[in-house]
Amino acid sequence: MLRFDGKVALVTGGGRGLGRSHALLLAARGAAVLVNDLGGDPTGSGSSPSPADEVVAEITAAGGTAAANHDDVAADAEAVVRAAIDAFGKLDIVVNNAGINVPAPIGSAGAVHQIRRQMEVNFFGTAAIAAAAWPHLAASGSGRIVNTSSPTIVGWEGQTPYVTSKAAVFGFTRCLALEGKEAGIRVNAIAPTAYTRLAEEADIPDSLKETLKEKMTPSMASQLVAYFAHEDCAVTGETILTQGGHMQRIALTMNEGYTNPDTTPEDIAEHLAAIVDDATSKPLGIVGSEGEVSLLDIV
Repeated sequence: MLRFDGKVALVTGGGRGLGRSHALLLAARGAAVLVNDLGGDPTGSGSSPSPADEVVAEITAAGGTAAANHDDVAADAEAVVRAAIDAFGKLDIVVNNAGINVPAPIGSAGAVHQIRRQMEVNFFGTAAIAAAAWPHLAASGSGRIVNTSSPTIVGWEGQTPYVTSKAAVFGFTRCLALEGKEAGIRVNAIAPTAYTRLAEEADIPDSLKETLKEKMTPSMASQLVAYFAHEDCAVTGETILTQGGHMQRIALTMNEGYTNPDTTPEDIAEHLAAIVDDATSKPLGIVGSEGEVSLLDIV
């Protein structure tokens, strides 16, 4: 069994949904957990200490070790990390789970505000926590960061702010994988589909919500989080889709394309099929200081 005895984990947005499930599983497997949650609603409004406090109570009642923190990851990431250090003396694992979602098609009123707001929480909150935790994870010798991207990074109509922020997390995860190599820090991301408050309030058919509720529970996604968080994790820089026990890699690809130094708009139109042909596509590695490398080569 992969256990976390002696390890300290920080889970942001740990008071409900996916975050709660992640925190409970890590604690059940021996980790001391700092449960961070502002206690707002899925749009990012409001605050309450109750969600984080309730999860801590649940963990301690089961014999685990946990402490609560109620700071906003977007506004005071350093205070969140400091709370983990103050409570447990070190930090080995960061699970960046906190996020919000407000649908806003690009032509709608407030769309730009929502892009800024969701980037602030979903991406900059993730980045700020990682930056504040980095020295402590390096000191650990086997630091782990698990970010939260989304299957929707391929595109979702009406969800420009959310998708944009989660696509940023995808690229961020790949960059940190390179930067963490020398310090032994491995960084991966989950792209979960699960029944949470965000799913419950999403503009999707009720039949799909029922399927999510029945077959795609948060605890299923948490199993991948636990693997990524463990010192035995054998990959870095990956983003893995997880839904209902099914997992698959999300990757950037590039095909063989088409070359013509004397190309013209008409030439491009004539050879467009070759330019966008998926049949020759291959996954892209990460560009390091010595050129492109495979994700597996930096483990």
